[in-house]
Amino acid sequence: MSLTPQEVDEVKAQLREQVQNLPEAQKSQALQQIEALTPQAVESLVNQQREKSSSGQEKTIYRMIIDREVDSIRIAEDESALAVLEINPVSNGHTLIIPKSAVSEKSNLPADVFALAEKVSIKLMEGLGAKSIETQTETKFGEKIINLIPVYDAPLSLSSPRKKVQKSELESIAKQLEPKPKKEVIKIEKGKSLEGKVLKRKRRIA
Repeated sequence: MSLTPQEVDEVKAQLREQVQNLPEAQKSQALQQIEALTPQAVESLVNQQREKSSSGQEKTIYRMIIDREVDSIRIAEDESALAVLEINPVSNGHTLIIPKSAVSEKSNLPADVFALAEKVSIKLMEGLGAKSIETQTETKFGEKIINLIPVYDAPLSLSSPRKKVQKSELESIAKQLEPKPKKEVIKIEKGKSLEGKVLKRKRRIA
């Protein structure tokens, strides 16, 4: 199965992430090699890296993300699915909901996966100030995933232009989505201390 241009870009982005911790000279050389890869070379590399999982199915890049073999920015997770930030987003906070068990048909997506998608959608709206979330399922690498695309003004979809972002930008977005600690408000009656004693001012004598 041939990779789409978007899938080729995503594989290259994942490869770039994997070489970030190399010594500078090696990293620079590796990045040049990655950029020089043709779509055919990327597809060949993906085919070489695929493994047989315990179920006998080919291991896709999404299975590698689930198994932490490929680095990703995780923002939510439960027993049914994982939510990660898209590395080539349509908009700020574009998130992928990846089922933990590979699904090839939308009708087979568990209800729990959509439940996580709903929770993450609320988190994206509250944390990033999005007006709405465009939810679209998509088949990539033979698997069904859910895209959550935050909409801030004009309507967006999977066909909208994408942008490449640095890992540091994604980490910054993830921090914005972290739960805010609740501040404990202590009400103190006017004229009373925390111990409940009335505060009295000392009379000044001129």
